[in-house]
Amino acid sequence: MRIAYCEDETAQAELVRAMIGQWAESRQTTAEVILYESAEEFLFKNEAFSYDVVFLDIAMRQMNGVELARAIREKDKKLPIAFLTADRTFAIEGYEVRAVRYLLKPVTMDKLGSLLDELLEECEDDAEDMVCITVGEKGIVRKLAESSICYIEVLGHYTQLHLNDSSAVRIKESLAAVAAELHRKELFVKCHRSFVVNLSYVEKISRTECTLSDGTALPVSRSSYQELNERFIQYYRDMI
Repeated sequence: MRIAYCEDETAQAELVRAMIGQWAESRQTTAEVILYESAEEFLFKNEAFSYDVVFLDIAMRQMNGVELARAIREKDKKLPIAFLTADRTFAIEGYEVRAVRYLLKPVTMDKLGSLLDELLEECEDDAEDMVCITVGEKGIVRKLAESSICYIEVLGHYTQLHLNDSSAVRIKESLAAVAAELHRKELFVKCHRSFVVNLSYVEKISRTECTLSDGTALPVSRSSYQELNERFIQYYRDMI
């Protein structure tokens, strides 16, 4: 597991890191903990959030933990966030940013271990969500979570994967070849000859346009509309 911990009290940060190390040893797994002394440092050093979970203190200098969580949510809707804090007053805000847990200090090994057990299980499940793609002329292989791909677009001789952190990955493969490599085919459907969209990011569909949760509008071709609409309806029925 890769864990970011934003905490301005060094002793507290080192204590939690040691507890995570003990938990990892007891579970015969690995846990990398990257410490940040402020919300500003975290945002400066992370354009994308390549972590399995982010732990946040709330009472920090300048930007507090809740404000940082909101900034994270603007770029990443799904990254697990947990608050480790002595402050009870922000519990409602924790729910607003969809925090997975709100642990009060002093954090106990039992409660921290229980949270980490849940996250580890989710990480193991997420491993099935990974796809390997070859990027660039040097043939660099990069792993991507399929659930992080909002849509796939044809750009000339290239195919571009647009991700949920607003970044994009361009590869020299056809749209059909990329789609064939995806494991979670139930998520992806063609909406136009140049676009494949991830249904989990679709907000609404018309006969000419597909609107995503971030406001992006993709074209919908006449030949693709019926299947797209049926798959969209079925996807959300299955979630109920």
